[in-house]
Amino acid sequence: MSNSILDHLRSTFTPTAVSELSRALGEAPGPTQKALDGLLPAVTAGVINRTTGQQGATQLYQLLRDTPFAQDPTLSQLVNVGDHRQKAAESGNGLFKQLYPDQPNRLAEATAQYSGVSLGSAGTLSGLVMSVLMGFLHQQFTSRSLMQAQLTALLLGETDSARLAIPTGFAALLGWLLGAPRPVSTIPLRTETIPPASRDDHPAGTVWWRWLLGALALLALLFLLLRGYKGDKTQPMSESSSSVASDTVASDLDGNGPEVRVAIDLPGGRKLSVVEHSFTDSLARYLAATGRQAPRVFNFDNLTFETDSARITAQARSHVDDLIQIMQAYPNLQIRIEGNTDSTGGEAINDPLSGERADMVKQALIQGGIAAGRVRTRERGDTKPVASNQTAAGRQKNRRIDVVITKL
Repeated sequence: MSNSILDHLRSTFTPTAVSELSRALGEAPGPTQKALDGLLPAVTAGVINRTTGQQGATQLYQLLRDTPFAQDPTLSQLVNVGDHRQKAAESGNGLFKQLYPDQPNRLAEATAQYSGVSLGSAGTLSGLVMSVLMGFLHQQFTSRSLMQAQLTALLLGETDSARLAIPTGFAALLGWLLGAPRPVSTIPLRTETIPPASRDDHPAGTVWWRWLLGALALLALLFLLLRGYKGDKTQPMSESSSSVASDTVASDLDGNGPEVRVAIDLPGGRKLSVVEHSFTDSLARYLAATGRQAPRVFNFDNLTFETDSARITAQARSHVDDLIQIMQAYPNLQIRIEGNTDSTGGEAINDPLSGERADMVKQALIQGGIAAGRVRTRERGDTKPVASNQTAAGRQKNRRIDVVITKL
């Protein structure tokens, strides 16, 4: 899809929103986050699994076509208004039961067993995830006028990413929901079995064009998803290496290369889906390695700010949430956030602005549950550019954050 299903769900169930949700449910933040870390990919994979058969694919298509979905609310709205939250959870659970009528309570039971939340909270969380997921699929379905075969092909294209993101301990409880893994080579053939009309309505000689349409849909999906290889952006914190890091970051941020997403295992059973060799990928791999040393500096290359402002751009919010999850998985980790600006404006403006940006990131981490004592800040102004300040694209790259590992 043009937007990854999991990316959309994670942008809704941010660590800050999950913290508010845990309070509304009377649960501790840790078990609530653990439950959602499992539910987001598991519910996604379970819905996709239903499309592997003609009956399930048709049923999902009809649900998206006929269900009157309300405008997608934010999770904060669902948290703050109990009636809305309950209705959304009931709606999501109702849709789930239509797809899995023989398993009405097993998902909530597995979630409670895996995460430690109560059975009632597990039911609410699973319903909310299903409600947000189906609302997103409905928006994609209507805005792109998808036919059943197109919808199915696009969903099947996200099978592997959803399955890989499910924590192992949770996946072991969900065989009934996930089904058996399918070889990628079978996907184009499966699209042939799900047109709205019966196969008997068409001559046998016309079946080939259905395969062709399915294959073309998958090729289009691959073209959108595959974005290229990036270089590693970790470096020892020393003056001699600063120019190398700047060159690497400038080339990585030019947007010309394809991006490859990978699943990262974190301590405690969490998983992240990140761009290979991005900031979060490099940081997580460094922390998991043996013989690591501090200090170490990482260029937070996908965290950007609005011009002349300390406001983090909307596109960068999910990357801050990834950093929160990494710090939650490594409770002894301490960092220093260094703010940088472009050269627009004088030193009297840029220096305090870079400090405000660093403080803004620190506040986002604190709101996500990270202790304030684990995070320090520093303003650097426009003294460490990584690209030319003569272009708009270069100035955007220079409005950035460096994360320094100070203690492991």
